[in-house]
Amino acid sequence: MKLLVGLYTPLSGEVFYNDISTRDLRYNQARRQIGFVTQETHLFAGTIRENLQLVKPDATDEEILEAMRQASCAYLAEKSPEGLDTPIGERGMKLSGGEKQRLSIARALVREPRLLIFDEATSALDSLTEEQITATVRGISARSTQITILIAHRLSAIMHAGTIHVLEKGRIVESGSHEALLEGKGLYYAMWRQQIGERPVPHAQKVVVASDEAVDIDAG
Repeated sequence: MKLLVGLYTPLSGEVFYNDISTRDLRYNQARRQIGFVTQETHLFAGTIRENLQLVKPDATDEEILEAMRQASCAYLAEKSPEGLDTPIGERGMKLSGGEKQRLSIARALVREPRLLIFDEATSALDSLTEEQITATVRGISARSTQITILIAHRLSAIMHAGTIHVLEKGRIVESGSHEALLEGKGLYYAMWRQQIGERPVPHAQKVVVASDEAVDIDAG
């Protein structure tokens, strides 16, 4: 993902957006079209509005509330008399891990990105909260208003994806839908059986999940 968003440059080979190499890409314009949610939630002491406007300073209150509704956390503003001016952090509203992650998702959505990336976005949460956040992410993906890429070890978080790429030691070894990969009875099938409690897998793997659409980024 760091290669995709331009934090690293490839030592060999190239990364392309719509046939445009990242070597020729204006990264600032491209990054404004990307929403990025990681397992570490970075919020700062300030109001809800200030935290979400970090990625889009001119975002209106309605845009912020709509992003919060999509991330299933609009209630944070609705339950407080101060609304979006509600402070969060040490001297403000105390947030749970799940609420922090929902606000992080809302912040990614407020800029209406063409590419939305979830990098192990639920791995730091307890199992119940993880299920709730996964359901939110699944709902966002189902709307298909942007291309969504998910990275996860837990297959239940990504089984709904249009295309699943299974990585082993940094290389793609399988690709397909959840159903097709189970029918193939390869590494994904073994991982799935291990995660539903049927048999162990000798070592941990990583699964990268992407939609089967091209990445439509304006490289202007």
